[in-house]
Amino acid sequence: MSYTRLCGLIALALVLSAGCTQRESRLANRTVVEVNGQAISTKVFAERLARHLRNRDPLTVKDPLLLERAKSDLADALVLQVIAEQWAAKNDVAITDADVDRRVSEVRAEYQDELAFRKMLANENISMEIWRDELKQSMLRKRVYEKVTTATAEPSDAEIKTYYEANRKDWQRPARIRLKQIVLEKEEDAKRVYEEVAKGRDIGALAKQFSVMPEASAEGDTGWIEKGILEVFDQAFKMNVGAKSKIVKSPYGWHIYQVTGKEQERRLTLEQAKPSIVRELKERRAQSDFARWLEEQIRLSTVKRDDAILKSISLSTRLD
Repeated sequence: MSYTRLCGLIALALVLSAGCTQRESRLANRTVVEVNGQAISTKVFAERLARHLRNRDPLTVKDPLLLERAKSDLADALVLQVIAEQWAAKNDVAITDADVDRRVSEVRAEYQDELAFRKMLANENISMEIWRDELKQSMLRKRVYEKVTTATAEPSDAEIKTYYEANRKDWQRPARIRLKQIVLEKEEDAKRVYEEVAKGRDIGALAKQFSVMPEASAEGDTGWIEKGILEVFDQAFKMNVGAKSKIVKSPYGWHIYQVTGKEQERRLTLEQAKPSIVRELKERRAQSDFARWLEEQIRLSTVKRDDAILKSISLSTRLD
């Protein structure tokens, strides 16, 4: 069911007797939630509810318990959203249209073409306008989070060491190798290229010229590969650095590779693990700082919620 159609199926049902159009219109303009004097109308809430439920099965969303839970969760989320937006406005934190345009361009670049991007929107049952709006809200939440947690303290050396000792298994690393490889689709092509390798031609140069894999432009450099990831490279773990393979077949094609780097199974030292430990501990502390900040903002805010009006919002279909 498309977002547009689902929006059309959101009904502002009156709990009392079947009301006239005027009464429904008044209900649509009633306030469901109010945060520091900023009101969210029943109409706006219903539209957001439709967006919230857009990917749910039409029969599932009509389940009374699920619907009540969804409405309550949405009301809570809207309170937090408004609080964050109000704080952002007071503290010169903003997301401009130019910011959104740049982020949209970044997301689009992740897709093969515009058609693939539009297909994603269609699969998500969302229009471009709504997607941009949700993207902007997400960007603002992230910026508020970053602003609030700017002063989050770095973990101490003692905390880092304690974390390292308590999670020693996390620092174990499997053996790994680094290769330059040439991959060809046909065995006869692989044989011809292998003859060049046997003559001493550089594998990197040959990869750049003949390989069909993406890393061909980087002279076939595969980056580090952990043991057990790909069967085609198992033999490489028994080879010395500088050694070259024979032709090896895999589901990807016919490989010829050279070992350029090799590391045995090991455990990271405290110094090696430190950057990731600092990131983990600081993020945990930042999340805790943000949660406390949010609780304080809620405590300082005046929040009103009309549960009777909230309960009156229901889903109905044109077939009902």
